Amino acid sequence: MASQFSEKLAIHGGPKLRNHPFGPRWVFGQDEKDQLLEVIDEVIEFDFDNLNGKGWRSRNKVKEFCDIFATRHGMKYAVPTNSATSAIHAAIAAIDPDPGSEVITTPVTDTGGVLGIMLQNCVPVFADSESATMNIDPDDIERKITKKTVAIIATHIYGNPCDMGRILKIKEKYNIPIIEDCSQAHLAKYQGELVGTLGDIGIWSLGGKTLSTGQGGMLLTNSEKLATRATGFVNKGVSVQTENRDGVDSPFGSTPPPRSTSTAPRNNYCSFLGAFYAMTDLEAAVGLAQYEKWDEATRIRIRSAELLSETVENLPGFTPPYVRTGDIHSYYVYPYRVNSKQSGITSDEFAKAVRAEGIPDCFGTYLDGKALYKYPLFSEGKTYGNSSYPFNTDIDSGLKNYQNTNLPVIEKELPNTGSILLRNSYTETDVMDIANAMKKVSNYFASKV
Repeated sequence: MASQFSEKLAIHGGPKLRNHPFGPRWVFGQDEKDQLLEVIDEVIEFDFDNLNGKGWRSRNKVKEFCDIFATRHGMKYAVPTNSATSAIHAAIAAIDPDPGSEVITTPVTDTGGVLGIMLQNCVPVFADSESATMNIDPDDIERKITKKTVAIIATHIYGNPCDMGRILKIKEKYNIPIIEDCSQAHLAKYQGELVGTLGDIGIWSLGGKTLSTGQGGMLLTNSEKLATRATGFVNKGVSVQTENRDGVDSPFGSTPPPRSTSTAPRNNYCSFLGAFYAMTDLEAAVGLAQYEKWDEATRIRIRSAELLSETVENLPGFTPPYVRTGDIHSYYVYPYRVNSKQSGITSDEFAKAVRAEGIPDCFGTYLDGKALYKYPLFSEGKTYGNSSYPFNTDIDSGLKNYQNTNLPVIEKELPNTGSILLRNSYTETDVMDIANAMKKVSNYFASKV
């Protein structure tokens, strides 16, 4: 056995492989500062006594950012929000389902991916995953459709596109709206098409993702009806009209952008039950500067993943991410699969040992290896008081289903997944340090098998 196989690991008291920090997760600089100063200057110049000046919360930056974002994706309407969680809520509200309606989605996602369903008093119905990608399985989607199904959420997990061809066939067959959750899949492509442009609504997270506004979200659609309803919903339930009103201050503090619906006269205030999920000009200002770096950041992530795969595919018991031919994985994280019998280590143990080598971005199982339905919100119905609403609207859908849920692919594969959270600032030297740390840890434990 080569000496490197028995090299003492840092977690066992040996020397770290890397002793200096990595660069920032996102690259911020003078461009971001300049954009923010323009927003601050508008506030300084505003005459509150005479209501003169450029305007308090003019939303000009929001309008500009939304226009760029929508244009990039070839979509007609953009609805900005303060998070992807609120954007998904707005998407469900735009569909306008009755309470107790069902939305089919994946339990392998951040909680924010399903909160909007329940906050609109609908019921998440969880479908299993494809083994290779951990994305939602179209076959199981179809098995879960009932007369109460009002939408399907296709979450492009990790940055890897779902099988949208099969999902769109389901949409055509059953006439069910498709919401694409692209929170982790910035600029990913399914068969040459940007994700988020294939279904009825696309959702993006802008908080901590490849393009970060600090916190924020985006909803895109080509449907005037859905855009109008979503825009009104995130603006406290106002009735809106479809037109451009560039530069007009909203009495509600949230004038929607070009390419979207605009606020209506004051007498249309409180037209229906809504929320207030506004994106601010401060967030949009950062987004405008980050947009210019988006393609390069995505290139860095894809190249980093390619380099990591060259190492991971040769580690005993490890499987690199699968990418469908013709698709582009944009790698919010770099996921890998661990077979503990072959590798001699679990995913969580591996991640802990790699982090000890000076690699802080190595993480163990996603969601701690538990699908969302295993958590108290679902398994115990921890919703409104002791009601468990909306999980108990009838005997056919509700709390009992979550207690008995068993999705075999997820149950088997999720505990074996791990990931590297990638940074926009990675150099090839950084990536090779990560790869070498993974190799060092893997070789040590594989030698014990």
